[in-house]
This record gives sequence, C-alpha cells and structure tokens, in this order.
Amino acid sequence: MIELKGVSYIYPNGNKVLDDIYIRIENGSFTTILGDNGSGKSTLIRHMNGLLKPSQGVVSVCGMDTASPADIWKIRQTVGMVFQDPHSQAVGATVEEDVAFGPENLALESDEIRLRVTNAIANVGLECLEDSLLMSLSGGQLQKTAIAGVLAMVPEILIFDEVTSMLDSDSRSQIIDIVRQLNKRGKTVVYVTHHMEEALFADRVIVLENGYIASDGTPWDVFREIYASGRKVPPHLELAFRLQDAGMISPDVFPMDALSLKEEICPSR
Repeated sequence: MIELKGVSYIYPNGNKVLDDIYIRIENGSFTTILGDNGSGKSTLIRHMNGLLKPSQGVVSVCGMDTASPADIWKIRQTVGMVFQDPHSQAVGATVEEDVAFGPENLALESDEIRLRVTNAIANVGLECLEDSLLMSLSGGQLQKTAIAGVLAMVPEILIFDEVTSMLDSDSRSQIIDIVRQLNKRGKTVVYVTHHMEEALFADRVIVLENGYIASDGTPWDVFREIYASGRKVPPHLELAFRLQDAGMISPDVFPMDALSLKEEICPSR
C-alpha cells in the first residue's frame, strides 16, 4: 500500500508542482493517474518510491516512510518503476543480460537468477528473443525488456510512467495487455498516462491538473464528470453518454472501445 498525506512539492527554482495531495493506493489495485503534460504526474509518482522527497507532507510505502534513509532500500525493492524511454533503463547487450542485471546485483544464487529471468521474460512474451541484442529490438520489444527487468526484481508494486507514449498503436495495445495481466496476477499497478483511452482499464482514475487532484473515482464516474464539464472524452464514450442521456442504452454501460459499444447497440447473433 502507498499513502500520501498532505504532500506538496516545490522545486529548487520555487515552482510548486504538487499541492496538498492525499492518495491511498490499496494492495492489488489498478490506479491510473491521468493528466496533461506538466500536470505533475511524473513528479507525483517519483514520490512513491523515494526518488523525490515531499516539501510538505508524508509518503509511506507499506508503512515505511520514504524520508527515512533506513527504509529507502526496502522501499525501492517493493516499488518497481518503468519509465517512458526504455533506452534509459537498458544496461545489458542482450535481452537476457539486461533482465538479469538487477538480480545479479542482489548477489542471488545462479538458479534463483535464472528462474527470475525466465519468468520475467515469459511474462512479457519475449521467450524467443532472450539472446537478441537490444539494439536490434523494436521500440515495443525494448519497452517489454524494460518491464521484464523490473519484474525480475519481484516488486510488489509496479509504477508505469507514460510507458506507451513513444510506441505505435499495436505496441501500445500489447504493453497495456501486459500491464493488465500483471494486475490480474496480484501486482499493485499505478499507471501514468495522458491518453484517456488507456485509463479505461483501471479500477480507479485520478486526474491531476496543475499539481492538484481535480477528480478521483471509478473510470465511469471520472469520465462522466469530464463529459459533463464540456471537455473531450474518447469518441466512443461520448456517443455512449449521449445514448444513455437519450435513454437508448442502459446507464450502467461503460464500453472499453468502439467495438464494445457496437455490440451493446447491435448485439451479434
């Protein structure tokens, strides 16, 4: 569990990026943090494993204070982070070497390292590319390798920071599927994005605006609120909300994509 209480953050230049943030991330949950560029998303999640310390307030991970030097190593073992640019996390020549780097630095037994690497690579679907050079991989494959490298450290909590922003649509879909499967297997997920469509798969959506929480709730509640305020939502959701308001489909319908909405309107036989 991650808990932020009254967290504010001011950069050395005096720029206040976070303002009185209260968030509690429950074990096993899937939370998406949504917001435009500059809203404070990346600054927020960097507090969740102690990369940044709050100017005000307290951040705790499984009861450990991120401001405590005695706890920081355990916190960073508990919380794994995958960043926007997979090149920034690449440390090995091949997929296998890259994924093994973390466990090897824990001085684990060779059998344990091999097991972790094998499982991590399987979890992202790169079994056939273990011996491939990182420089030969596509952007999506490189991001999968970065995810596998974090998984090999066996963290309880996974934070993904704009991990699809540099990928094409097919690779984006594959990465999202991996993240969803990891959550279904019990991992706590915090997923940062500015793509509204990617927030639909979460249990909870937190919208950041200018460093404060503008909205917090289920995807249905948050997107209904966004739609009601006159702001844009994904086209298929806008159509769904219009049909609901007209009484043409159930108010409980929350389609994940256009195909789901089509099936709701015209069920296949």
